[in-house]
Amino acid sequence: MKGELRMDAAGPRSSTWTPMAMAAFAALAIGLTAGLQLFYTHVYSVHTDLAGILLSSSLALELGEAFSDYIAYFPPAEQAWFSLPVLMSQWTGLRLDLASMMLTGASLLFSVGFAYHIRRRTVGAGIGFMAGSLALLIIVPILYKNVVGLREHMVVLGLWPYLVLRVSDPEGRVIGWKTRALLGLWMGATLSLKYLYSLVVLLVELVDAAVQRHVWLLFRIENLIAGGIVGTYVLFWLILDPAQREVMAAVVSAIDANLAGPIVSLKQAAIHASLAIFYLLLAYFYKLPLRTSLIGLALVSGAVIAAWIQARWYSHHLFPITVAYMAWLWMIHREIKLLWIIALCVLFVRPLAGEFRNTAPYQISVNELTEAMQGSGLSVEGKKVGLLAMHPSPFNQFLASHGAQRWITSMNNSYVASALKPLDVPANDGKLAPAITLDEPGRAMLHDAMLVLWEDMPPEVLILDHSTSWPLRHVEVEWERVFAEDERFQAILSQYRPVFEHEGEWVAFTYLVRKDAADPAR
Repeated sequence: MKGELRMDAAGPRSSTWTPMAMAAFAALAIGLTAGLQLFYTHVYSVHTDLAGILLSSSLALELGEAFSDYIAYFPPAEQAWFSLPVLMSQWTGLRLDLASMMLTGASLLFSVGFAYHIRRRTVGAGIGFMAGSLALLIIVPILYKNVVGLREHMVVLGLWPYLVLRVSDPEGRVIGWKTRALLGLWMGATLSLKYLYSLVVLLVELVDAAVQRHVWLLFRIENLIAGGIVGTYVLFWLILDPAQREVMAAVVSAIDANLAGPIVSLKQAAIHASLAIFYLLLAYFYKLPLRTSLIGLALVSGAVIAAWIQARWYSHHLFPITVAYMAWLWMIHREIKLLWIIALCVLFVRPLAGEFRNTAPYQISVNELTEAMQGSGLSVEGKKVGLLAMHPSPFNQFLASHGAQRWITSMNNSYVASALKPLDVPANDGKLAPAITLDEPGRAMLHDAMLVLWEDMPPEVLILDHSTSWPLRHVEVEWERVFAEDERFQAILSQYRPVFEHEGEWVAFTYLVRKDAADPAR
């Protein structure tokens, strides 16, 4: 019957993997592990946000219980997850960024293997399904501005086996409770890293229960476990702790220069949701099952809403939307003509090619910074490095890959952009930003956390980055000038002396060491 799931000739298979499948998965594990290590050693650096959160986790482990005295906002799930590669790096001597790729690779293998197991057990998947899963979960993220290992990527890894289960076992008669319980644990763990994407699961479950006219489907064991994990996490972290809510509000207010306004968000949402119309037209003309179309629409809608709530529309926020459309295509590809599959794949080329192109400046800047530091004869290995930067790249990547400890409580100084936003007008294009006074509580909180850390435990190195004033478009930030009226900052700065300056095409910074340092190269 048209629209039903098709099985291989043998139909659903036992849960025991064939020797060929086991060999393929073993080869996949070896190839993926080695490939990621080589790729992120010789070709790419990890995403700047991934490097940043790894460095924050490293700082948290270094400070121990005192960490909460210097930083007020670090979601516990993120701290726990991204501390694992830090510990792995400490135990094995592996570079921090490469340790993170080891953990990401293991997570990806689990997701691919889990999805294959479910698909094979229900409709008889072959090796091609495993290869397709790998392409979706690792090749696409690399092309999509290198979001491998970020929270959004982990969420996708958690939701892929879930989607495969919903598509392959709609009535829940094949996959047993043990596998579903494990799936619930996996979903709950990954969704805790970015709980907004629980909206995707909620929408899928609502439309599935409505189409099948069975409200008890909402209470399947995987939903209860995943929902229980995420709900408990949010309850104890945010709902029962008013201090955390206040801190989150303060942090959001301090980064409002990075946030898109309501009109921009409305336009972005409309743009990224528009392709769903084409999918729905295909469903109408090919008379595809209502359930398939509604699940696909729920996937896309949940991803768009999550991006809208975050109001930033960066690459890693758009990545789940693109993956949702690709997953929707997988759900319907057997029921539509090859022409339309090719047409949709062509449409995917634009975001993938665009994001891949946008990765180049980050890789170029990391290479320039690395070459500049090598030429200077200076080393950051094992040192506490205080960093002032409007955009964390390429310093996050460099510090994470060269054994440094980033001695700052935030990934970058975004609160400065918020304070200068009223001055960021065309009339001030190219002008240096004046000294600022941080009266707004959220901005003052973030700045004070940095100063207190440096006062209590001074870093060995300061790096003042002048490469960019992002997200400001007109005024330019020079740190000595912006904080010229901050007596505490000036007192700290007076303890350091510049030993190296670099003014390149992509990177411009000053490297300072403590005046009492005998040998800055050590």
